[in-house]
Order: sequence, then structure tokens, then C-alpha cells
Amino acid sequence: MQLEARQTFIREKVMKKLIISLCVLFPNIAFSQASVDLINARQQAFVHIENQSEQVEDMLDEDAPNWNEIELISHELSKHSQLLTTAFPEGSQDGSKAKEAVWNKPEKFNQLMQEMDSGFVQLYQASQQQDKALAEAGLEQAQDTCNACHR
Repeated sequence: MQLEARQTFIREKVMKKLIISLCVLFPNIAFSQASVDLINARQQAFVHIENQSEQVEDMLDEDAPNWNEIELISHELSKHSQLLTTAFPEGSQDGSKAKEAVWNKPEKFNQLMQEMDSGFVQLYQASQQQDKALAEAGLEQAQDTCNACHR
């Protein structure tokens, strides 16, 4: 009887330690996965921005731009850039390919992200007005901020 009681006691003690360990580890595992998901979302947004910016640039070079298509793409660009303005929270640099300056000088980086977003908003508004000069200026502003970060 004493042996069974002792074994039960040991099992309960081991189970409590396991539960406590899981409670401590689970948030770290969840945070780690959240960081991986956030990094992937950032990378995908940048890939879309690069591809769609080039696409719009080519479309604006045409004699008769397809304004409906430019409006759709510029709306997507604006959504991607808006996502990126909040996609670099402190603590999400582990596993990131972002340059150290993003984390060491967040004010400058955030300013550039806002400028990029502003350019894409201008592009979107210009596409609605079918204003080629304004659209080109908005796209150039957004692309200039991309280039500024990568210098």
C-alpha cells in the first residue's frame, strides 16, 4: 500500500512539474511561431511591393495606361505598405534578415516606412483621378524610400 501511495505521489509530482514546464514554455513557443509568421508576412509584403511597383511602372510607361488595373494594384500596394508600418515591433528581429539599422534606428526606419506608404496612397489617389504625373510622383516617392533603406 505504501509503495502504491509513493508511486502515486511521485506521478503527481512529475505531472505537476510537466504542467508547470509546459505553462512556462508554451508562451515562448507561441511567441517564437508568431515571430516567424510576422517575418514571413513582412518578406511577402516586400516581395509583392517590389513586383507590383515594377508592374505599375511599366503600365504608366504606356501611352494609354489601364487605369482600372493600376487602381487595383496601387490599392494592393497601399495595403502592403500599411501592413509594413506596423510589422517591425521590438523583439521581432530574431531570425529576421532586416538590417541592424531597422532595430538600432527605428525612428528613421519608421519615417521611411511612412514616406513609402504616403507615396503608395498618392499613387492610389492618382489612379482614381487618372492623373499620370501624380501617379508617377507617388510611385517615385515610394520607390525612393525603398532605395533609401537599401543603401
